[in-house]
Amino acid sequence: MNNAAFVALVVHRFYDKARTDILIGYHFARIADFATHMPRIVAFWETQLLGITHKFDPPLDVIKAHMPLRIHRGEVGRWMKLFRETLNEVQIPDELKTDWEQKLTQFEQVFLRHPLLFVSSD
Repeated sequence: MNNAAFVALVVHRFYDKARTDILIGYHFARIADFATHMPRIVAFWETQLLGITHKFDPPLDVIKAHMPLRIHRGEVGRWMKLFRETLNEVQIPDELKTDWEQKLTQFEQVFLRHPLLFVSSD
């Protein structure tokens, strides 16, 4: 299996979990046709991890794309937990796993520091 196939496998497995998760699943229920959205998510991670460019432009401004969701701060932690669990469940090359864990940490820090991303009731 090549690295692009590993990326697709991890993304699909993660979203299978996340979409049914009791804490964060409701965010994904807002997307009318999630199957159509998945290639964009896979493309985003391929760009982040493998430098692959695509015919369509995946959303590069991750914060802007997530602002309408009105995320709670704790939900970022849940997203991270589920994603890291998925990375540990799938046997991917060590280098790809290390790179992915670093990207996840970077995204977590950006998300948690962004003042306009979260609902104010937290």
